[in-house]
Amino acid sequence: MKMRSLLSLTIAGLLSSPSFATVISGKVTDVSGQPVEGAEVSIEGTRRVVTTDENGVYRFSDVKQTHVHLHVFSSQYIHGDNDLGEIVGDKTVDFSLTPSSVENIVVTATALQSSVLESVTPVTVIGAERLRRIEAPTLGETLKHTPGVQSTYFGPVSSSPIIRGNDGPRVKIVQNGLDVSDVSRVGPDHNVTSNLASATQVEVLRGPATLQYGSGAIGGVVNIVDKRIVQHQMDGVEGEAEVSYSTVDNGKFARGDVTGGSGNFAWHIDGYSRNTDDTDIPGYASVEPDEDEAYGVLESTAMETSDITAGLSYIGEEGYFGFAVEQLDNRYGVPGHSHEHEEEHDDEDHDDEDHDEVLHEEEGVLIDVDMTRYQAAGEWHSPIRGLTNAKFAAAYTDYEHVEIEDGEQGTIFTNKSSDIRASISHEEVDGWHGVLGVQFQHSDYEAEGEEAFTPANTSSNYAVYLVEQKVVGDVTFELGGRVEYTEYDADDSELSLEVTHADEDEEEEDHEEHEEQVTSYSFNKYDFTSTSLSAGLNWEYAEGRSIATTLSRSERAPSQQELFSAGQHLATQSYELGLVFDLDEDGHIEEDLKDVEKEVSTNIDVTFRKFTGDWGYTVSLFYNQADDYIYQTNTGLLAITEEHEDHEEEEEEGHDEEGTPIYYFQQADADIWGLEAEAYYDVNAQVRVTVFSDYINAEIDDDNLPRTPPMRFGGNISYVNDGLSGDVGVTWYDDQDDVASYETQTDGYTLLDASVQYEFGGQGVEWIVYAKGNNLTDEEARVHTSFLKDQAPLPGRNLTLGVRALF
Repeated sequence: MKMRSLLSLTIAGLLSSPSFATVISGKVTDVSGQPVEGAEVSIEGTRRVVTTDENGVYRFSDVKQTHVHLHVFSSQYIHGDNDLGEIVGDKTVDFSLTPSSVENIVVTATALQSSVLESVTPVTVIGAERLRRIEAPTLGETLKHTPGVQSTYFGPVSSSPIIRGNDGPRVKIVQNGLDVSDVSRVGPDHNVTSNLASATQVEVLRGPATLQYGSGAIGGVVNIVDKRIVQHQMDGVEGEAEVSYSTVDNGKFARGDVTGGSGNFAWHIDGYSRNTDDTDIPGYASVEPDEDEAYGVLESTAMETSDITAGLSYIGEEGYFGFAVEQLDNRYGVPGHSHEHEEEHDDEDHDDEDHDEVLHEEEGVLIDVDMTRYQAAGEWHSPIRGLTNAKFAAAYTDYEHVEIEDGEQGTIFTNKSSDIRASISHEEVDGWHGVLGVQFQHSDYEAEGEEAFTPANTSSNYAVYLVEQKVVGDVTFELGGRVEYTEYDADDSELSLEVTHADEDEEEEDHEEHEEQVTSYSFNKYDFTSTSLSAGLNWEYAEGRSIATTLSRSERAPSQQELFSAGQHLATQSYELGLVFDLDEDGHIEEDLKDVEKEVSTNIDVTFRKFTGDWGYTVSLFYNQADDYIYQTNTGLLAITEEHEDHEEEEEEGHDEEGTPIYYFQQADADIWGLEAEAYYDVNAQVRVTVFSDYINAEIDDDNLPRTPPMRFGGNISYVNDGLSGDVGVTWYDDQDDVASYETQTDGYTLLDASVQYEFGGQGVEWIVYAKGNNLTDEEARVHTSFLKDQAPLPGRNLTLGVRALF
């Protein structure tokens, strides 16, 4: 008991402040002199935040800092700053803010937490209100309408973001700045475990973000921000609840989150449940369907998910410390493996018993996920003179999923991982202020079963980074660097492979004996030291207009999947072979392992912004030149499996299967360039028209990179008036015929979406009823970036109805 009291006193003492005080007050207005209500005014280096009243007035009492830097934040205005320096006595400080025609949100994923308009790199932040309108069951489908972002789409049950053609180990997915630590980076069939149901915003950093997040972010970062660890004092309780129903999959969704506090303590609880049946589609799932394939349904796409998160924080005037626990259970089908044709699919409602039968008894492949995640975070403002704050964050994730085939337990994947970060921010030195940080990550990955295509391995990563920023007039300069060391230790493995060529004549294949190659490998430790450097600037050359440029050189260590894969990957219906193996064009694998190089990328980004007035735009141009770029491509070789051998013995059944395609990780120089553009025009105070487009060209030596997203254009008309709002959007995807060797082309398609919602209420509860429709023309659409593009189209016409309550 004494130890517990001593610990409480110690934390309270560290998070408390010195004993002298002053008063700082003032008024916040816009450029026309009208008061700005609801703006947040904060003192940098403290937890002190106040909100302006209806007259735009704010007041800080009992300010105990001698050096004061004020920051004013309102999402509808360009943010205000005033460094008062050393102060003696009370101060009156007024601010005049310039309206912004785009939502100007602080980006927590950046080291210096700049706003959207202050960032030197391309960034998109989706706020809570917009997120609720576009939220889908998977992260990739939720973000796919963001310029520069598309989706891996492994059916409606699993989908990850693709940023500028990069996915998997090049796109870092983080929750409140910490790696989600699932196995979604290993294969597209593995769903991202992040919980969007209670997210307050999602931040998308396009282009290299290696300085703060390491080589796994060489393509970009997606940061999901939520309130699981409360950082500011509050008194009382607030929250929201929601229920919805979707017609395309008989989907039932419910969620709720509640945050409360009193004095120095605050707490948070959120959870959600989602149950769906197999998804309706406009036609057959396969491009070339079997004669017994079901029409109008994408089989093995039912989902049953539940998640609950709880957190507790201690919050003092000069800092906070909090801890949270999350438990996820997710069971979902993997499409593209089998068909159930005994009953025709119809549009009739199914009860819970029907849903259980669909999910638990359907033949095919299921993934059963169980994850527990522990997360801690803390911040101590002005710990010593010269430092504005010190931050700490850590997460431990215990992840397991089981692949179930035809009702039988198959391969078990486990990943126990830790992510620890610490940083300090210093006061200005000759105008420069910045962040020095360290990071440690460790992962213990294991797969047991016939489909364990990657050997058990451990990986460790140690890093140190520095980011500095200086403002000179209308120009913000930013410099940074990172050094990280990555080490892999993989268990010995045995590779058993029998190979044939995909283009062999059937008569030759019938008479040819395919020799099985069995080789044992003992892996040495693989280690890489990666260095990344970046320089950028943001110049507001005229009021409301800016140009941002970043030049970076980033190095990336290969992932464990890219290095050691050697076996059948059931979900993608492929045989994966890693970089360390030396495969020739005839399918022979050498007994000696290959050397592997780091991937080195030189990147330039240029972003033009206009963000005031009744029209504006954001246009980003980028060029990446990569040495030893790591990519996975179809070799034209086939791995003979036992299933194929059985088919050969049953010629009377007429099967055309010729084995499993071999996908080989290789390295070569690559050139990737493209653009993203978004523009808007406010017709009046109620109506806004928005258009966007993106394009990527990705080449490697004399070939195209596989699964490169096609060009697309989109437009949206939105309406807001009192409690009624709505929008109608259309997105056109081009044909993709610039394909890699052995890759199929895809036809273009157009998607029409719409939504409407109405807000009303009073007495402490605000109600929102809404309806949204997706793919309203019921068009057959095949996603070129998907491994299942020939087997799993996008869902058909869908209507979602729901109600949300905020209190």
